[in-house]
Amino acid sequence: MITLESFYDLISRNAQVTLLNTRCRTNIFTGSARDIPDEYSACAVEDFSMNDSGHLTFKIKVKETRPAGSNWQEGTIRVHDRIYHYWVKQYPESSKYGIGGGRVSKLMLKRKGEIVCNYDRGWDVKPIDEDTELAKDIILHQYTL
Repeated sequence: MITLESFYDLISRNAQVTLLNTRCRTNIFTGSARDIPDEYSACAVEDFSMNDSGHLTFKIKVKETRPAGSNWQEGTIRVHDRIYHYWVKQYPESSKYGIGGGRVSKLMLKRKGEIVCNYDRGWDVKPIDEDTELAKDIILHQYTL
């Protein structure tokens, strides 16, 4: 098995890359190789290609981890040029433990492997900047409708 990380020494950190999840056939990242989120580094590369302009496309097998229970959701969101990986625990009805009394009782956002926002029935880490705040607001809007 060849991991994405094993390609890092072979390609320029300024190279433009696209990561595709082979299971879902979805684009999970596009940008500079230096900005690839850490959580994808250990993913197995199933195929890769380069177009005439030098843009690399890696088809990777994303390890999908989800906490137990059907109330958990996981995803990735881009805000401006930043990529966030998130986990949300959502309930069918509002709760006093939810963010703002809403349906989301747990929320974690990571950027480049670092926790930049975490709510677990209370704020452990408030959003660290405006982009993180916007990512949080978008996710809350999505999971409270």
